[in-house]
Amino acid sequence: MILDLSEHIRIDLDALKSNFRALQSRVAPKGVLAVVKWNAYGHGLIECSKTLDREGCAGFGVSSPDEGIQLRKSGISKPILVMTDWVGKPIKHFLEYDLACAATSWYKVEYLESVSRQLGKPIATHLKFDTGLGRVGIHHTRAEETLKNIARMKHLQIEAIYSHLAYSGPKDRDKGLMQIEIFTRIIELANSLGIQPKYTHLANSAAAVALPEVPGNLVRTGIALYGQPPSRDVASLLPLEPVMTLHGKVISVRPLKKGQGYPTPHFFRAPYDGFGAEINLGFSTGYPRSIVNQASVLLNGKSCPLVGVMSKNSSYLFSRTRPDLDSEVVFWGKQNGRTLYLYELAPLIGALPYELTTWLTQRKPSRTFSE
Repeated sequence: MILDLSEHIRIDLDALKSNFRALQSRVAPKGVLAVVKWNAYGHGLIECSKTLDREGCAGFGVSSPDEGIQLRKSGISKPILVMTDWVGKPIKHFLEYDLACAATSWYKVEYLESVSRQLGKPIATHLKFDTGLGRVGIHHTRAEETLKNIARMKHLQIEAIYSHLAYSGPKDRDKGLMQIEIFTRIIELANSLGIQPKYTHLANSAAAVALPEVPGNLVRTGIALYGQPPSRDVASLLPLEPVMTLHGKVISVRPLKKGQGYPTPHFFRAPYDGFGAEINLGFSTGYPRSIVNQASVLLNGKSCPLVGVMSKNSSYLFSRTRPDLDSEVVFWGKQNGRTLYLYELAPLIGALPYELTTWLTQRKPSRTFSE
């Protein structure tokens, strides 16, 4: 099934199914915690989550209580972890909608113990340790102190202990193995103190593909589910099919002589005779205008440079051959057997692959579904 999120965003739910099956097979017998935060990385929270639910994922990771509530109201009953953005939100929602909460600092641990006592029922908590990524989580050097204090708490329910690998490919293997060793010691320490979490999870998308020895009974997969390898280094290890295609169409064509400027001489001059084409997609979609003159697009399955300047509703390409009016132009995704991946584009502007899809504006067309 094809889902049109806007005039320019096409979502292939069959590709999502295929990617899930490939990842689940890769990490079995571990379960897949499908990360659908930030509107499923811009792919559509509800439809993607329902698809993954039917395919048998173990649960979902969301960015806020609001996303978790949306999933519950859509009929999803599997475990939901609120990974970020919950401090200051009505904590009773975690009980009302059966949401688990990520505790990434000692302050949050103490807070969840307190509110669990006040509410008379524990809030399921996923306790996060920083084992080397250096982003969020209680530092692993404080694990013993932290776990001993938690063991004395009477109301906190530790449903899971987790961490995040600083891993994007084989070059990070030694660091990844070191984190695995640290994480394993933390779990052993927790068990010795009587803390026996139902879930443990450490692997991210890259590790799910490249490090099968990662411990835990869950694997958090985000961008890989959507058919985007997290880096070039792991792209060849597991075939994935892009779920999103960002596309526009050619709305005007101009023949160009070598040295002629297009659309004006201030930004680009033709390196040889060819054709300039205007496309009906601009920065109002959320596509980063700073990538122009660095990125390429797909036209008839062939790569063409994105040139000149990008306006709110238009951009421009240069081609050796004359494009037909209304021809599809793909900014990322698949066309005629070719794929333009996010990992090819994001480094051009110092971004991470998943950032590009989350920046998109989704103005829905009148027709939503087609077979």
